[in-house]
Amino acid sequence: MTATIITIVSLALAIALGYMLLQARETNARLGEQVRILGQEQARLHDQSLLVFKDAASQLLAQQGHAMKDANEQRLNDILNPFKNNLDALRATIEAYKSQQGRDTAALQQQIKDLSDVNRSVGKEARELTQALRGDSKVQGDWGELVLKQILDLSGLEEGLNYEVQVTRDDNGEILKNDQGGRLRPDVIFNLPDKKRLVIDSKVSLTAYTDYVNAGDENLRQAALKRHLASVRKHVDELDGKSYQRWVKNSADFVMMFIPNEPAYLLAMSADSDLWAYAFQRQVVIVSPTHLISVVRLIDQLWSRDRQTKNALDIAEEAGKMIDKFSDFVKDLKNIDKALQSAQKAYDDASKKLSEGRGNLMGRIQKISDMGAKATKQLPSIDD
Repeated sequence: MTATIITIVSLALAIALGYMLLQARETNARLGEQVRILGQEQARLHDQSLLVFKDAASQLLAQQGHAMKDANEQRLNDILNPFKNNLDALRATIEAYKSQQGRDTAALQQQIKDLSDVNRSVGKEARELTQALRGDSKVQGDWGELVLKQILDLSGLEEGLNYEVQVTRDDNGEILKNDQGGRLRPDVIFNLPDKKRLVIDSKVSLTAYTDYVNAGDENLRQAALKRHLASVRKHVDELDGKSYQRWVKNSADFVMMFIPNEPAYLLAMSADSDLWAYAFQRQVVIVSPTHLISVVRLIDQLWSRDRQTKNALDIAEEAGKMIDKFSDFVKDLKNIDKALQSAQKAYDDASKKLSEGRGNLMGRIQKISDMGAKATKQLPSIDD
């Protein structure tokens, strides 16, 4: 009995287990089919999504490509347009430069031609001047005076005030003469502060100097040098004989001899070491254009200092006058103060008589008014 029950139970269990296995297989089969269907659907969706993505990507790339192309073209235009404009401007500048260069070249050629003509003309005039100076002592003298006048014109000094040219009369209007009655005419007289004067006369020695420069051999050069030195000493002796400083009032005790040619001056001084002392012993000081410029500047400084000194003296004088006036003003103020004090005292005395003390005027008038005196106006108070 027990065995039968066990057998029945085992059989029931086996049937139930088999049924469960069958159900499990069917479920697995359905799940497998569903998995297969889902896989196919997933694959289809993947393919469809890929197509959609590719299409969208293609459209996006196309749009981006057009936009990028437009942007690149715009950017490229932004870069190239200024370059193009600059290139056009550069081309125009080059063309203008070429045109201007052509005109400048033509102008330069004309200027060179003009300069060449001027050079030839100057050379011709220089040769003519040399010949004229060599052959005519009057022309030499005029040339020396011209050089002297040019230096004075550039000095800043004023003719008629700081210096006088070709003076023939003294301060009294008398003609300048020496002891022998010969007329004197110094080239320039400098007017210095304190009514002092300085005489300068131009002396030209060019004939022998020109021979020295153009000499073909040493013997001719030395001979020309001796003539040049003799000419300079002769001019010194002439000025010594004229003694301008004796006849020009308040003049310095020497005369300046101006040699307008610097090389001629240097040659004479270097070749004759005693020349300067020789001239100075005769109260003559030899100067070149360089020295004269220094002298003129010194004279200008003397006048400047003289003006400053006079201004200082004028200021001191005006200050003294102002102090005197101020002193008088203070005295007047003191007198006014005394007068005001005296007036105040007189006013106080009159005021006391009017309103203070027995029998003062205000009291008496008030008494008369109280007694019935007729008046159209009321008596004012003394304090009013």
